Amino acid sequence: MSSTVNKDEAVLCPTIIFNARKATMENTSAILGDFIGGVTLTGSLIAFGKLNGNLSSKELSLPGKNYLNLFGLFLFIFFMYLFLQPGSEHGVLNLWLVAILACLMGLHLVASVGGGDMPVCITVLNSYSGWALVAEGFLLDSNVLTIVGSLIGFSGAILTKIMCDAMPVCITVLNSYSGWALVAEEHVECSVELCADMLVNAKEVLVVPGYGMAMARAQTPMGELASMLRKNNIVLKFGVHPVAGRMPGQMNVLLAEAGVPHEWVLEMDEVNPDMENFDVVLVMGANDVVNSAAQELEGCAIWGMPVIEVWRAKKEMLLGDGKKTADALVTKVRERLEKV
Repeated sequence: MSSTVNKDEAVLCPTIIFNARKATMENTSAILGDFIGGVTLTGSLIAFGKLNGNLSSKELSLPGKNYLNLFGLFLFIFFMYLFLQPGSEHGVLNLWLVAILACLMGLHLVASVGGGDMPVCITVLNSYSGWALVAEGFLLDSNVLTIVGSLIGFSGAILTKIMCDAMPVCITVLNSYSGWALVAEEHVECSVELCADMLVNAKEVLVVPGYGMAMARAQTPMGELASMLRKNNIVLKFGVHPVAGRMPGQMNVLLAEAGVPHEWVLEMDEVNPDMENFDVVLVMGANDVVNSAAQELEGCAIWGMPVIEVWRAKKEMLLGDGKKTADALVTKVRERLEKV
């Protein structure tokens, strides 16, 4: 077959280009994009299922799972070698085989990760999608696709690095609960009424939202509480841990939906140095990211994970169902502010 196929003919008849020109940038990009895209597609579906509750958050542990992943990688390299061989007559078949292999690997790779580590998985998959787009850009000779894909790929990789710094890779994050707490090394449980009194008499308040707030859908009363206190010259801030919630940025989105201005939302590194200045710290469903065991109990599951050091605040604790307790607290705070 002639090797003088032009670009227009290649686009119209991809089978011809695969048979006519081997080991080119276009063919290499095609099979790499095929593989990366397949892993990203099925991996993203599994991640969605786990985060949405359609699938169990428990990790899949097949016998020899690491060897299965390694075997899949070597099998892909073999298919890629066959695909790029000059004179090969099975180019399209190799692409289909790589697509099937990649989809199976995506299923296994993400299913083998527990639900607590899904935020890191999502950032990795986000980066993968960018590199798949880069491959498509080279295949179609499109500078726009290549540049956009590079931006997505690098930004996903950078976000993954940030997530890994904030949360040791491969640990199982403890499940948060839908409760409220004023946490410290020692505590005395208090009532909604006492907590409301503390809030209206405070000068600075910190709220640490987490996975439990998302599950309880309590961001609306949180936004209402913040607005009430702010209008009465009580500075309320939100301290958000990098891995709080189901995925990166979820807490910021939920708080924005509740009408909380972004100026009130601070990162972990911004609130930790000033922890002693907060009169009251409210923790809602964020037990894992405020646990002092990360600094005190060497060898535990979260040892070494950066946390928001709320134990340096007050000692009282308010427990209860997240949404009901939040609504009750908003009601009591409003009653006290109206009397002022």
